[in-house]
Amino acid sequence: MSSILSGLHRHRDSVPAQSEPDYCATPSRNEPVVHPWPPEGSPIYEELHPMTNDTPQKSTVSPFISPQAPMLESVITQLSDIEDLSPSRRRDLKSALNSLARMIGRSPAEIPANINWLHVRVRRINAAQHNITKKRLSNIKSDALKALALTGCSRERSDWLAPTSPGWSDLLGRIENKHDLWKLTQLAQFCSALSVEPHALTDEHPRAMLATLIAESFVNRPEHVVANSIKTWNRLRGEISSWPDVVLSPLPRKKERWTFPIETFPDAFQSDVDAWLERLHSPDLFDGSGPTKPLRPTTIAHRRFQIQEVASALAHSGKPMKEITSLAILVELDNLKAALRWMMTRFDNKPTEAIKGVCVCLQAIAAHHVGVKEAHLNDIRGIVKRLGRDADGLREKNRQRLLQLEDSDNLAKLLHLPTVLVAKAERLLVTKPRNAALLIQAALAIEILLNAPMRIGNLASLNFDRHLKPLKVRREFRTHIHIPAREVKNDVALDYELGKDATILLNYYLAKARPVLLKEPSDFLFPAMNGGPKRTNGLSNLIKGTILEHTGLTINAHLFRSIVGKIHSLVQPGDVTTLSHVLNNSLRTAMKAYAQFERRSALEHYQNSLAIARKEG
Repeated sequence: MSSILSGLHRHRDSVPAQSEPDYCATPSRNEPVVHPWPPEGSPIYEELHPMTNDTPQKSTVSPFISPQAPMLESVITQLSDIEDLSPSRRRDLKSALNSLARMIGRSPAEIPANINWLHVRVRRINAAQHNITKKRLSNIKSDALKALALTGCSRERSDWLAPTSPGWSDLLGRIENKHDLWKLTQLAQFCSALSVEPHALTDEHPRAMLATLIAESFVNRPEHVVANSIKTWNRLRGEISSWPDVVLSPLPRKKERWTFPIETFPDAFQSDVDAWLERLHSPDLFDGSGPTKPLRPTTIAHRRFQIQEVASALAHSGKPMKEITSLAILVELDNLKAALRWMMTRFDNKPTEAIKGVCVCLQAIAAHHVGVKEAHLNDIRGIVKRLGRDADGLREKNRQRLLQLEDSDNLAKLLHLPTVLVAKAERLLVTKPRNAALLIQAALAIEILLNAPMRIGNLASLNFDRHLKPLKVRREFRTHIHIPAREVKNDVALDYELGKDATILLNYYLAKARPVLLKEPSDFLFPAMNGGPKRTNGLSNLIKGTILEHTGLTINAHLFRSIVGKIHSLVQPGDVTTLSHVLNNSLRTAMKAYAQFERRSALEHYQNSLAIARKEG
């Protein structure tokens, strides 16, 4: 236990990430690995990276950086020649430059020795993500900039930017609007580095620039930047004479929509869908074959989309859309299998929880709307069972985010974050009361999620009259949370009890923060400005943004349900029953979703046995 939570006492301050745009290529603060630009395998990559068997691979320098720009590596060398520096001071300056290079994610040979370039990037480094304090980062920045000044480095932006070729310079010179000029300058610099003149521009080049910006830069909304370049290029083609006769295609959508709107299917199919959804919305209490109570609007909307997915997948698999005239068509076994197989091709022919959910939806339609025979229904049940057996209970994105907490220091940062936030807020209560109030609100939301891992919709809707009740247990104040079944996703009521520390934080929030945030009378714990509940997205973004800013971790509100499982599995391996109660999941669901946390504990347990056996042998 001590080895798991050995770092819980350590937590650090952090610096908020900046948002000032800059279009030169530098690595993302969230990705320390240097990626090649553009992606390997593309024709442009081969053009930029000619390799032979006797040519060693060299580090990649951004195409936005001038080949003539001096690099940080030369500054480190020059420091050795400055006689006025004491050995300790020289060591500190070199260390600062190397530390900044490491935090930026590139070697000193790839970073221009320019005060402007370095100053902008230092402002965007998140201290917490690098396990250093704000004070330490400030010292590193000061020493690094001092080193650049001592060696005579320039602070002019133009001194490190790659120049445009004569052809591109001539084209840019014809642009009168400064905003249009700015939007095309980055494309011109990028193509100049590739020795691609304006008349030779193709769709591949803006896409390669996008890959560069995403992989290596701090630029905000890189897709927006490149899309604006494409739009500006195409518009100026029609406005400026002698503009190259090249039309650029828009960027492909980040996530291509593959489903067809239900309105594109035959009218008979649409009517059948409406009839089924109406039955879910207004069930007949005297009809034993239908639902026993109305489904929530969000659930009905989800069921409608699942039907849209199946119908679209069936059409993609070769079934003419005009022949999809009813829900009965979807639940025919051959059609059902064809649709599900097509959906699985999008995931390397593997089932997912979402695909299993689609099949469960079809099972309900087959049983309660179409009325298929029992043998037919049993076949569908078998498919659901097999999909459920093979589907992974934890999404890959969540799995990757949970890996952050394998580091006990990171877990400590998260667990102690509410206390850290309150301490920071107390220093701002007088000078910046709203900022302080939001810090306390985020602290309370995180504390509740750690103690009572409910879904974000339930958290945002917590109401004093309906959900919260103060308690006193053995002279200790607590808070009881009760959320009725009708307000919970799986129709099972939630009952939690916040302990002493969480209740103290709740009362502190009510006294110091909520009055500052409250603009209209409200009964909600987290009120919006109009007196209603804070919007789910707003509270979720507050939680995620606060955690990132003060710990460097990427954690959203929903991930807390998995985090709770991870924490308890590390402390009490095998106690899935407790998890199922805390998370309001069935025992089977809890066992499947959180088994991965048991694997590490089991492996450590075995390795301890191995060590003991070796000693005794």
